[in-house]
Amino acid sequence: MYQTYSILQKLWLFIKLFTPMCITQFSLVGGTFIAIFLTGQYSTIDLAGVATGYNLWLLFYIFAQGTLMGITPIIAQLLGAKKTDSIPTIVYQGFYIATTLALIILLIGVFGLVPLLNFLNLEPAATAVCINYLKAFALGLFPLLWVNTLRNTVDSHGLTHYSMAIVVTSFVVNVFLNYSLIFGHFGLPEIGGVGAGYGIAGACWTNFILFSAMVLFHPKLKGYRIYKDWVRPKWQYIREQLQIGLPIGSSIFFEASIFSIAGLLMVHFGSAVVAAHQSVISFTNVFYCLPLSIAMASTIAVGYEVGAERHKEAIQYSYISRVLAIVIAILICTFTFTHMESISALFTNDEEVYNLIYRFLGYGVFFSAFDAIGTPLQGILRGYKDVKIIFYISLISYWGVCFPIAYILAKNPNYGPFGVWIGLLASVIVAGILFTIRTWYIQHKQVHIKA
Repeated sequence: MYQTYSILQKLWLFIKLFTPMCITQFSLVGGTFIAIFLTGQYSTIDLAGVATGYNLWLLFYIFAQGTLMGITPIIAQLLGAKKTDSIPTIVYQGFYIATTLALIILLIGVFGLVPLLNFLNLEPAATAVCINYLKAFALGLFPLLWVNTLRNTVDSHGLTHYSMAIVVTSFVVNVFLNYSLIFGHFGLPEIGGVGAGYGIAGACWTNFILFSAMVLFHPKLKGYRIYKDWVRPKWQYIREQLQIGLPIGSSIFFEASIFSIAGLLMVHFGSAVVAAHQSVISFTNVFYCLPLSIAMASTIAVGYEVGAERHKEAIQYSYISRVLAIVIAILICTFTFTHMESISALFTNDEEVYNLIYRFLGYGVFFSAFDAIGTPLQGILRGYKDVKIIFYISLISYWGVCFPIAYILAKNPNYGPFGVWIGLLASVIVAGILFTIRTWYIQHKQVHIKA
């Protein structure tokens, strides 16, 4: 990051931040997209098992990932204020938080997975796939969370193009392992959907090794002496990260949990509905990379300017991100509505699943468009460290609006699984309105009050 003096300079810098982060997010989500696509080509039962397992681990991982994002505005504001002495200590506290979260997730899986699957009454064959898939994924759980601290540190320094290169490399590893292990190519055993779990684990370890090399050898980062001068846990720094990270993690959890809950509600309608729903969710997740990357770039750019007490420039960056988000929402709608048949055929050879995907896509496109407008606003608010309100808005929108509507309509024979999608749509509309109001208040009222 560096100071800019005109709108064009800000736009160029924002694009330089956003583009590598976007490619990075596409690579991260692309691994899951490929896994779902290949598993769907293998069998509907395997796809149902992997989809259920994915919804379960995502539910907990997304909370941990969001919590670890607390490090990003802290480092961005320190860099803006040119106070970098405490950054190494902050990074180590991120490692401690990540390790603790991984242990908690692992224990929940060991003791809670089988009872939960029994409660969901998933088909026995799909249950077996789900359990073995999650066991394979667990091999990469710890490096998966450690990497979040490392990548957020790298991105906070504006080195997003290095993150892009690393994550693209791990994406290639993920795709290779998925293709090889699901279908049994290149002399490796054919293990179906379980191979998707090993693919994720291999990608996680690849990421961790390469990001570790990055912080050890890059000129901007090696001076922090990560892995060389170990720092013990320090509660004041852990508390600061948790005060910012927990509301972020909780808000992302509320948003992500509606996808997992929606996927679990679909279990009651059979494997074909589960497979179709997860296919559309995987498709919308690919597009979600765009607004998510805008949000992450906004946190860095806005946080940097707020740290330097240049509030007018912070507002300018926020408007750049919001205009870009609206353009992306229009492009998402245009692309999806003109390619619905080919998108539906991409995920399955099963006619029943194809027809369900086609019908779900109509809801999914509008969900993606509204989400593309609301998500960047969360990134702007994180740049101001205004994270508690994100927690409350997410709680109201996703659990207060989405869950009741989705649950009630899913039980209504006139709506069935489509009622779940109506609940999802209602939640992002409400969230977008509330985030817009809060962003306006922070930028035009609270900042001036503080000044």
